[in-house]
Amino acid sequence: MATVGLVVVGAGSFLSCGGQHAGAVDVRVDTLAGGRVVVSSPDVPTLPGQPLPTLVEELRIGSLNDTCDAFGQVFSLAADDDGRLYVADFQANEIRVFSPEGECLHTFGRSGEGPGEFTMLAGILWRPPGLLWAIDAIQGRFTVFDSLGTVVATHRVVSARSASLPWRLWGDAGGNLHYWDPGPGNIIRYGPGLDLSPQDTFRVPRLEREMYEQTLESFGNIRARTPVPHSPRIVHTVDWAGHVWLAKTSAFDLHETTFSGDTLRSVRLRRPAPQLTATERDSLLEATGLSAQRLPEVKTVLGAFSVAPNGWIWAERAGQSITAWDVFNEQGFYVGVVRPPVPISAEPFPIFGHGTVTAVTEDAFGVQYVVRLRVIAHP
Repeated sequence: MATVGLVVVGAGSFLSCGGQHAGAVDVRVDTLAGGRVVVSSPDVPTLPGQPLPTLVEELRIGSLNDTCDAFGQVFSLAADDDGRLYVADFQANEIRVFSPEGECLHTFGRSGEGPGEFTMLAGILWRPPGLLWAIDAIQGRFTVFDSLGTVVATHRVVSARSASLPWRLWGDAGGNLHYWDPGPGNIIRYGPGLDLSPQDTFRVPRLEREMYEQTLESFGNIRARTPVPHSPRIVHTVDWAGHVWLAKTSAFDLHETTFSGDTLRSVRLRRPAPQLTATERDSLLEATGLSAQRLPEVKTVLGAFSVAPNGWIWAERAGQSITAWDVFNEQGFYVGVVRPPVPISAEPFPIFGHGTVTAVTEDAFGVQYVVRLRVIAHP
């Protein structure tokens, strides 16, 4: 049996259902028999008395000059505790290091197969106590650098038959490394330290029917698949507490889950997925050559999402670039739509720090810039 509560929110106050007043917004909070909490918000901001946070660009790195801030193709980003930014350039197989003020400090890595070299630099992650972990998708190898670019360890971890581009890597408050193994579809948690000792494995659920186009291109011995537009898929992330969050892109339900498989909380936005029109379905049929039975029925309502260190959830609108996030606070209440001052690339994945969002934007000519946005929380 579920314990059901209707929380009415107005002017920043939380009232019982008997206290509803003009301008109030209902949020439903249910506690299910197994202890899972379901927070369900309407598709309007649930804290009408609280202004939305805004994003302000405070740093931009990039140029057209032949210098280290002229990027070929940024594939991954990281930031250390002192505010230095690490930029993985896929085209150059190189990592560029910038000061908190955007000054280029040094670079390390290059194309090759030796220590500190990459065949395909696909992802980076900063982990305490001051080490940068970089993954090579072709070689299936982690290389661990110190802040100056000295190699301190290497590890073989993946079969080259399966890769993720860019590669998803997460750290948590305990210093653990969470690594997405796309072949079996597992998230592997490794403990702190350099030995890369596996602590636990989380099996990401797969959809019963996955709708993919045929292989379009290959990178060396890696074959790439491209999904049919609007095909539902499972997206996931790992939060600062080390919990896995899951969502299906065709429904706005986000689920916080432990590695043992217990769902602690579901955060729901009551926003139905729109149906594909007949014209849209005909266009997909013509573009893909697939049968009508393999096409999705509804459009995607969300893309990837992230959980910031303060527990706020930032869910991307589906698309090649991010022009808006649907944002929830640490309680799971819907805050509203927060728009960046410039369009943000969905890949590489933006990184959320303590009051910052670091991401990539492009100008009209396709030139990439790394931007750091400050989250301004209004009183």
